[in-house]
Amino acid sequence: MEMTTIVLLLLVPVAVWRIYSRLKAMLVRTQSELWKHYTMAAIMAAALLILLVLSIGKWPALGALVTGAALGAYLGRRQFSLTRLRNLPEGFFYTPDRRLPLLIIMLFVSRLIYRLFEAYLHMHDGIALDPDFLGSPVTTVVFGLLAGFYLTYSVLLVRWHKSQTPLPKPINIFDIK
Repeated sequence: MEMTTIVLLLLVPVAVWRIYSRLKAMLVRTQSELWKHYTMAAIMAAALLILLVLSIGKWPALGALVTGAALGAYLGRRQFSLTRLRNLPEGFFYTPDRRLPLLIIMLFVSRLIYRLFEAYLHMHDGIALDPDFLGSPVTTVVFGLLAGFYLTYSVLLVRWHKSQTPLPKPINIFDIK
């Protein structure tokens, strides 16, 4: 093994640890804003649709994508049931349970790092890259899991947000103008 490969292998755990700690810090109480939920749902639906179209004719990858999306939708519903939802005078808030999102995102990041390392080794050895980068069933099942999870979770958050009536803000008697 060359020195650059060894350094790369040593840096991967550090990068994974940094990504994990950043994600953990992001999965806290968050204000529910409809535009964020709509944007996430639209991005995941569009990405899922694009990958679905690209996978037509590659039946194992297409089946893995559909299976991953269905499992992701199930886990998205489960995550919504574990989420703490709050309707406060300051606005709508939700606190997601950390376990499922961390697991799904880290699974996706792990697959991405593996594919990038695979591409690095191919380039290093002078071997041509596989032109069907997204045709791997493992890659499509992991992406389908991520997209199905966040698409379902975002849609359920939109439905919850729309079903709530905002609470009035308390009157502050010391705020005389």
